[in-house]
Amino acid sequence: MESNEERLINGIIQQAEVFLLDAGEFFPFGSSIDVNNRFIPIGDYLNDKDERPESLPLIALLEKGIKNELENKRYIIAAIAVDGLIKESGRSFDVIQIRFFEAERTYNILFQYFVEGKKVKFIPVYA
Repeated sequence: MESNEERLINGIIQQAEVFLLDAGEFFPFGSSIDVNNRFIPIGDYLNDKDERPESLPLIALLEKGIKNELENKRYIIAAIAVDGLIKESGRSFDVIQIRFFEAERTYNILFQYFVEGKKVKFIPVYA
């Protein structure tokens, strides 16, 4: 049986793949597991005239909503996916950071990804 963390990872990776194949990138988005054990996608919208708003205000908005739902005991766990780029030793790597939120802790998991034709390959990055 899949853990709630695995359910979130799998759902987020599936959605990220759709965005990456369609647009080559994505805005931050999230998912949660509620107290009834339902998987719930989370998104938000900034009323911005720019079609490419900054990610940080959107992340802050998503985090605020998730923390509120956790405090009110409506979510068991939630996560936000952020598209990123890591530069190391003169090379650049596309990554997806998944930020997890639980009532008592937060933590991150990082995946490097490669778009290969009509599929995206995700590789966990271990520190």
